[in-house]
Amino acid sequence: MKRSIAATLLVFAAAAAFAQTAIDKPAATLKLTKQEVISARQIKLYIDRIETASGQKLAPDKRTELAKDMVESMVNSMLFAQYCEREKIVAPEAEVNAMIQQMKASLGSGADDAKLSAALLQQGIVVDAKSYVRQQILLKNYLQQKRADELKAMEKNITDEVLKAYELNKSKLVRPDSVRVSVIFVDLRGLSPEDKKKASDAIRQAAGVIKADARRFDEIMLKAGGKDSLYKSTPSLLVSKTPEFQGFYGESFMNAVFHLKEGEVSSLIENEAGLQIVRVNEILPQKQLTLADPYPGDPRISISYFFESAIHSQFLAKLQAELIAQLRKEGTVKIYEENLKL
Repeated sequence: MKRSIAATLLVFAAAAAFAQTAIDKPAATLKLTKQEVISARQIKLYIDRIETASGQKLAPDKRTELAKDMVESMVNSMLFAQYCEREKIVAPEAEVNAMIQQMKASLGSGADDAKLSAALLQQGIVVDAKSYVRQQILLKNYLQQKRADELKAMEKNITDEVLKAYELNKSKLVRPDSVRVSVIFVDLRGLSPEDKKKASDAIRQAAGVIKADARRFDEIMLKAGGKDSLYKSTPSLLVSKTPEFQGFYGESFMNAVFHLKEGEVSSLIENEAGLQIVRVNEILPQKQLTLADPYPGDPRISISYFFESAIHSQFLAKLQAELIAQLRKEGTVKIYEENLKL
């Protein structure tokens, strides 16, 4: 594939097998090649971790609902682990450790196990990083060893599928009339009368300087970045002519922005938010977006990449669902719902 399979997968479950104490209640039992038990206590600990990380206490019915979902996912995960053991699909320790180091590196210099665990928890992954990574690698190796022909067929047809997806969504992929601007502003909301007057006087003085010599816009914009400045700046802002943008920025701001020519600076704009001075840096007329253009929801990626990733994810989810259905049919599973009111 064009990218790492593991990077595009939704893993069966962020869980691994664990020991159950003799006095604990079972949340579920399962068997494909061997009998295993999912502990109600472990489920409770995982839910407690999620609540702690989110800072929110779940209602009892929501805890029970989450417990049921978690048990189902963990059953799938553990059946898959037994399947891999039976089929001799392995996740080499060296590969697991290397991926963990890569994940830490992506979090920045000096990231340790605690920081990695916190990052995973933010994604709803409650188990340790090693168990999570091992599951990803097992899944990647399963796909490469057992479903290689299907993956190759999907890759062979990916271009046609991307084109189909683009044509189907083409009517939504239109960039409206837009302008890229720089803004010097004061937000007067929430300020005391005295602070409002100080901030208003400061930006009015700046507006006078810019009116006399528009070339000083950049100088004043840079000064606005200082911590003691009474006015602030946004060096680059893309404003689109849509009801959503007008609702956010206000009609007077939108009218002023879209009546300026490229390079022109507005007079002082007054609206509900405060006072603004705007310079138009680039005018972008309405355009039908192509596959090479940035995706509107995430300008870091292209529209082509977005559709390709979505197709990969849907296809891999289908393969996972097929395997899980097979394993649930082959194996024996019992869920103890009466023990999930945690």
